[in-house]
Amino acid sequence: MFDIAKYLEKFRTMSNSKIVLRNFVAEAIKEACAIDVDKKRIDIKDGIVRIKERPIIKTEIFIKKVKILDLLNKKTNSKVVDII
Repeated sequence: MFDIAKYLEKFRTMSNSKIVLRNFVAEAIKEACAIDVDKKRIDIKDGIVRIKERPIIKTEIFIKKVKILDLLNKKTNSKVVDII
């Protein structure tokens, strides 16, 4: 018989890992740029982080992109490739 609980557990762990990764991104941005970014405005897909914020905030993040990516690679073992 098919156990649905085991099947649904896979989706729960995927969801939790995205939440943890969003938290790491928000922390790295705060550490590098001293900017608080709402975790709901961070979208991660295929290792690419998209931030839905005002242009001035995105520009500041882009200027310090290398430092943010270095911080993220130390914390996440290279799960994040780029920030847009």
